[in-house]
Amino acid sequence: MKRKWIVLTGLMLIAVYAFCACEKNTGTPAPTVTAEPTAEPTKEPTAEPTPTAEPTPTAEPTAEPTPTKAPNGTTFPSGRRLTIETLPVVDGALALEPFYDAVFADLLQISAEDAKLFLPCNNTPTAYQYLTEGKADMIFCAMPSDEQVAAAKEAGVEFEYHTILSGGFVFFVNKDNPVNSVTQEQLKGIVSGKIKNWKEVGGNDEPIVLFQRNEGSGSQTGLYRYVLPKEKVMMPLLEYRVSDMAGAIDRVVDYDNGKGAISFSYYYYVVNMHNSDQIKLLGIDGVIPSDETIAKGQYPFLNFSQIVTRKDLPEDSIVRDIIAWVQGENGARIASENGYVPYLAENE
Repeated sequence: MKRKWIVLTGLMLIAVYAFCACEKNTGTPAPTVTAEPTAEPTKEPTAEPTPTAEPTPTAEPTAEPTPTKAPNGTTFPSGRRLTIETLPVVDGALALEPFYDAVFADLLQISAEDAKLFLPCNNTPTAYQYLTEGKADMIFCAMPSDEQVAAAKEAGVEFEYHTILSGGFVFFVNKDNPVNSVTQEQLKGIVSGKIKNWKEVGGNDEPIVLFQRNEGSGSQTGLYRYVLPKEKVMMPLLEYRVSDMAGAIDRVVDYDNGKGAISFSYYYYVVNMHNSDQIKLLGIDGVIPSDETIAKGQYPFLNFSQIVTRKDLPEDSIVRDIIAWVQGENGARIASENGYVPYLAENE
């Protein structure tokens, strides 16, 4: 009995051992326990961005106060108003450019520099040509040459003249020339070529060299009007003909160190516009050209500057308002302020 129990116990131990070994060798992994998914972290809802407030609109800029004097224009007694838009086409001689720049600066109530932008200045021949062709409405010039009048007549045009300034047709020499004055007869001899040396009129023993201007220029026309007609004036050598007033002055200053040179122009230009400290004005019959001798009508070769228009200019044209304004006290004021001599009718 005892032996039977021992055998049974042994068998039970063998079975248990076998079972355990079998469990150990199958290699079947124990089931993996999947972790519960971690919950997404709860995010606090982001606050909606506060919309930027619309900028408060600024008030419309306050309009400039209306000046008591209307800008950019003058209203004439006729009721017509001159502005940049109603400005006529203006042209003229170089010697008169500062005057008409100042006139229109005053009328338009702008600076003279700004006025220049709207005011051409060619020269006397071109100004008369443009007036004849209808490309200019008014020009500021000396009187025209016979050829300019004839060209206008051929085109069916007649000029109308409106005197605005007193002036003088002058002769000038180098400042070192000892001659201060000549008579009208002596001047005719110089211009005709009959008097050839300065010693004949009280100067040094130097040949006289007369520099002339181009045909049709205001200065050359003045020579024919005030001294001798064209056919009596000596024909200059090409080198003694200059194309502009500045060139005439420069040649008198520089030619052969100024010895013997003489030329001519208009008073205002010579005195105010170019190199005047290197030359001197010749007296005529003992009268030196000056503001005073011209204003008093004492200088022999008085020159009167003009506003020139076509005779067919309409009566209701604003150009006629401008002319009346310039011929009045305003024009005289502007002339004096800018170095010109106001026109005095009694001197004509």
